[in-house]
Amino acid sequence: MPRTRKATLGALGATLCATALVGTAGTAQAQDDNGVAKKSAADIAAQAEEAFNGARSMHVTMERQGSGLGREDPTSLEVSADRSDNCVGTVGYAADGGSLEIIRHGDKVWLKADTAWLRNNLPSDQANDIQKLAGKYLQGTAQDQGLSDLARLCSIDEYRDTLKDATSAGTLEKGSETTVDGVPVIEVTGKPNGMDLTLSVATTGTAFPVRATMNGSGEQQTSNFSFDQPVPDKTPTAGETVPWGT
Repeated sequence: MPRTRKATLGALGATLCATALVGTAGTAQAQDDNGVAKKSAADIAAQAEEAFNGARSMHVTMERQGSGLGREDPTSLEVSADRSDNCVGTVGYAADGGSLEIIRHGDKVWLKADTAWLRNNLPSDQANDIQKLAGKYLQGTAQDQGLSDLARLCSIDEYRDTLKDATSAGTLEKGSETTVDGVPVIEVTGKPNGMDLTLSVATTGTAFPVRATMNGSGEQQTSNFSFDQPVPDKTPTAGETVPWGT
């Protein structure tokens, strides 16, 4: 099954997940200077984490490239999730790993995977079920074996903790003030686990993280974030679902 924190933001680099691949810090570009650019690199990262903690919802997109990625490694991800564990997301995998869609409402989880993902992840004795399951939502819970890791892709705290891990590994340095998709930001750089990290934090409105890039060891990952936007309301019908483990 796909790895989560490493397979989500990639160290942040772990690989998280995603997304579209463009995010904004809400309406930050129309707001006043928040003063974060005057702080130290460590304080900027801490303020971004605090903003993340206070967000009601999150949208993240990730794109990942690298010659060594295998079919269990996500290469693209888009997830919208809120504090009540409502979530919709899509994940694409390297090589012939396939892709999947995930929906979560609290403890309930739905997974719709393409034939390539099913072929790579179903037990060999269920190979004949691939055509039956393709196009269907497999329904289970966040505690079910095989679904629990995927359910964590829908956790805001998973992404926050990945970001915190990356900015806590080694010394941070303050970079330049610039813009990301029109949003004024201040950059913070570091080198967690031998990877080059650049974290862009909004300098207007709330000091949300806007973009995180990781480069190193032949791999590149870009994750973009936006916050406090409604999660799309989507629930598969009974006719579209089959029980997980079928």
